[in-house]
Amino acid sequence: MRRVFFGASLIVLCGAGRAAAQNTIAFGPHDFSAGSAIRNTDANINGQTCVFCHTPHMGSVSVPLWNRSGSAATYQVYASSTLDAAAPTSAAIQSSVSGACLSCHDGSIAIDVLTNLSGVAHAASTAFTRQATAKATYGNNGTGTGNILAGGTPFLGTDLRNDHPITIIYETARAATPTEFNTQAITGTKITVGTVGPLPLYGSSTATATVECASCHNPHSNAQGSFLRKSNAGSAICLTCHIK
Repeated sequence: MRRVFFGASLIVLCGAGRAAAQNTIAFGPHDFSAGSAIRNTDANINGQTCVFCHTPHMGSVSVPLWNRSGSAATYQVYASSTLDAAAPTSAAIQSSVSGACLSCHDGSIAIDVLTNLSGVAHAASTAFTRQATAKATYGNNGTGTGNILAGGTPFLGTDLRNDHPITIIYETARAATPTEFNTQAITGTKITVGTVGPLPLYGSSTATATVECASCHNPHSNAQGSFLRKSNAGSAICLTCHIK
């Protein structure tokens, strides 16, 4: 039987442990204003929490009110003889929900390169101060000075061959091996898979909905640690998609 491990949450967006888990952005690993990971001392930004990802005006239409440029990186993607779904192109990843995550996590664009800050674009400027609790290291390569991901658990880079596949159509694999994958459900405009703590798929129909970083991770809540959408005790996240 051919398999692809959709549900396993191998893409770790942040390495914060359960001891530091919390269900808000403020003062957590994704808060770069004065958070626990790195601290931005730019007077134009400092004190703003949401601005590193979102803007109320002039944002991207591909991700809700997105305040960053998408990565233009070329990705090496997961490949296997057991993979039923077609491997995504770099362009598909760049324009997907996962592309928003990778605009920081592939290390090609500095964290403070923003589309809109008080009505104008903002380029990387003042270097961030890395805190002792940071799980990543930051370098000067690419578009940034000391504020671009360069290593550590949150850094994925552009070689995604050792990470769970993203931007792949769930139904392609489910239809090929229906006894091995749970069926999707539609509630309003949302497409999910699983019955207990269902996980989201992304797309306009069950025929084309894809598995993305945000299928397993919730960037707005670190209550479970590693920004997981739910506890993975007993492989619960994996078994949301996979029948084992």
